[in-house]
Order: sequence, then structure tokens, then C-alpha cells
Amino acid sequence: MNKYKVVILMLIMLGSLRAQMTWTQATASANWSARYQHTTLVYDNKMWVMAGKDTTSNKRNDVWYSTNGINWTQATANAQWSARSYPGCVVYNNKMWVLGGFDGSPKNDVWYSTDGVTWTQATASANWSARYEHTALVYDNKMWVMGGAGPINDVWYSTDGVSWTQATGSAGWVGRYGQTGVVYDNKMWIMGGRDAGNNIHNDVWYSTNGINWTQATASAAWTARYYHVSAVLGNKMWVMGGTPVGSMPTNDVWYSTNGTNWTQVASASWSSRYDFSAVVYDNKVWIMGGNHYVFSLLNDVWYSTGINGIEENQPLASTDRTTLEVFPNPAKTYFTICLPQTADCSEISIIDVAGKTVKSEEIKGKDNLISLKGIKNGIYYIKVGKEMIKEKLVITK
Repeated sequence: MNKYKVVILMLIMLGSLRAQMTWTQATASANWSARYQHTTLVYDNKMWVMAGKDTTSNKRNDVWYSTNGINWTQATANAQWSARSYPGCVVYNNKMWVLGGFDGSPKNDVWYSTDGVTWTQATASANWSARYEHTALVYDNKMWVMGGAGPINDVWYSTDGVSWTQATGSAGWVGRYGQTGVVYDNKMWIMGGRDAGNNIHNDVWYSTNGINWTQATASAAWTARYYHVSAVLGNKMWVMGGTPVGSMPTNDVWYSTNGTNWTQVASASWSSRYDFSAVVYDNKVWIMGGNHYVFSLLNDVWYSTGINGIEENQPLASTDRTTLEVFPNPAKTYFTICLPQTADCSEISIIDVAGKTVKSEEIKGKDNLISLKGIKNGIYYIKVGKEMIKEKLVITK
């Protein structure tokens, strides 16, 4: 029996045991207007949504909160800070903070509040240059601002929101915007984004001081993207959704415990989207709003408790892979085929039960996301290079 056939058969047998991530819709239409480019945080045992855009030109400075994701209360319709998109927001020193953003021009003002109603301006002009689409984190008892539209790759920190110190004017990662960041394993992490040459990235970097940055991987298993979200839940970093290279928005979901090796779980129940938000609250990861495509704006709210089912000890998309891997199976809108590091083939084909080729696609590298757009439900087979893999690929849309 062909060795690829054996591996595919084993994967299909294990498919039903693969770790899954179940998503529940808290509401299809929250009280706050459908929007994107907003921000979300957790404060005072509540989830908060603020700022963003609800049309191509209508920026927001309203502030909302909820304890269950279903019922939302408006703290204020007009915060003291100007209506804006792409602000950085953090919780620090028992306050909510708004850092920069775009209100028609880039901003570098800093505001804080203890109730979401009344906001105090810490500074009208921070030391860091005016910016948006940046990353804001809390780490080592400091607030951090890094990167953003420009694009830039400087890193700043503050203990009071007024005085800011530059950790570095040029981090190891290239200047970028639309990236995402988390604090995990006592490190700050930066993932993905878009640079000045419009190159979209899937690199992952970390730092313990904001000055020296280490590259965990130059090319994560998830496709290069920007305007995605990330979170930390269940001792894992998660990357979800966003806009991949030359593609429609996605709703794929990935996790990692080291930033180098990433594992994909089944696509989320929520629709593909970008410029949305994510928080971890009540031991769940929540995603909210965003843009489905071409100003198809959303105000739905979804949550998940993380992985359920059997979790593999090793991620599928590992850098030292010695077997061919296909997942998910059954597939809905796409599947990923991961070739052994030693494989030498240039094309994959999907064959129907009558032997007709319904799709052929060039293989680029070892990990390939294959779209199933235009392919009907049914049973198919995979052909890798010249090898016909006589095992089922089930498509259920």
C-alpha cells in the first residue's frame, strides 16, 4: 500500500477524535451598532466595546459594556475622546485606557476612565508619534505601544500614561500595521501584519524587555494575514480570522504553545471577517463585530471555552513533519494539506468518484490551504503529484 495512502487512512480514522473548538452565538445583533476597527477589553468584571466605524465615514466614540455578551448597556454615547477607529486599548492601574487611533488623522493622545462614562486626558501628545493600527499591551507593570500605520516598528512604555520611554526605535520585526499582539509565557508577542511594501506576514516574534526581539518563526503554519485577532486561553496563544494574502477574509482558528508550531482546529461557526475584536472573559474567548467583506458590517457576539475532544500531543503543522497530513476531514470551505519535509511534488488534484478532476492547484511550499469554492458536497479523492490517494475526502457544506 502506498505510504501516503496509509497516512491518509490513519488521519481519516482519527479525524473524529481531532480536537475541536465549539462556538456559541451569544447574540446575532448586539445593542451597539454594527462596526469594525473597534476595540474590546475586560474591566470591572465586564466586557467593553468602544470606538470603531459603523460606515465608511462614521467613526464612533460610544462605550458599551456587558456581563454576558447578550445584553449591552451604553455607558456613554460620546466619550470625551474624539470619535475614532483603530485605537489601542488596555486595562492598567485599575483604569481603562485609550491610546491613539485615527479620527481623520493619526492620534497620540492618551485617555483613561474608571467607569467608561467620564474620561480624563493623561496627555494630548505622547512622546510616541501619532499612530493607529498599532499594538497596545500591559506587561511588566507597564503600558506598551508598538508598531502601527506608517508603518513603524518602534516600541514605547509608560507607568502613568503621561511620560513615555522609548525601548527601541527599531525592533527586530519590520515596521508594520494590522498586526496582533498578546502577553504569554511572560513575554510580549507580535504576530503577522502588513509592511510598507504591502507585504503581508505570518512571522511571530517575542521579547521580554521590548528592546531585544527573538523570531519564533519566520513563517507560521497559518497563512500570512493582517486585521486578525489573537488571544490567550487554556495556556495557548490563539490566532483567528483576518485577511490573508490576496484572499477573502477567513474564519480559521489556530493555536500554539511556543509560537513556532501551530495547530489548526475546525473553522469557526462565525462568518469570516476582519477588523473585529477578541477578549478572554469568564474563561471563554469572545469575538465581536467586524467586517465580513466590502462593508458588510457585523455586531454579532460569539464565545468558546476552547478545545474539547482529544488533543494531539504534537501540532499537525510542525517544522519537522515526516508524514503527509490533511485536515479538516470532513471539510466545508477548505482543507489544509501538509506535505512531508522531504516530499517533492508540485500539484494537488481533487478527483470525484467518477474519476473526473474537479480541481487542480499548484503546491507552493509544504503547507497549502486549498479552497473548496465551487465544489459540491460529496466524496472525493486526493491526488498528490503522480500519486492517486485512494482515500475519501468528504465535503459537507
